[in-house]
Amino acid sequence: MTASLKRDYAKIRGAGAELVVLCPDSPKEHRDYALSQFGEELPYLYVADSELRIARDYGVLGKEEHRHGGVYQRSLWIIDRKAVVVHKMLPWKGNVDIEEYEKLFDLIEVKRDVERRSGL
Repeated sequence: MTASLKRDYAKIRGAGAELVVLCPDSPKEHRDYALSQFGEELPYLYVADSELRIARDYGVLGKEEHRHGGVYQRSLWIIDRKAVVVHKMLPWKGNVDIEEYEKLFDLIEVKRDVERRSGL
């Protein structure tokens, strides 16, 4: 099994969650990357953080530039409907660590069940 947020996007949405990718690249760069790597645009939401404001606020800027050209550390944040961070993985290695990748789906399911029981 390989981890693929693109492939599993329907599963994320089915759990009542949304995936938002945050990156310093422009929307055009992001689109061009997706087309070159996958032959199609990626299905999830994309937010360009070209001034790195969000990255600084969330503490995900790397101390040195990433070998692929980015300055973001890969991270994954689960934020509930009240804008509360309920879990974070920094650095996130779900793209290479299957157990960490699967943990994402366990956390989404647990959060959805709690919200359902509390009437949210």
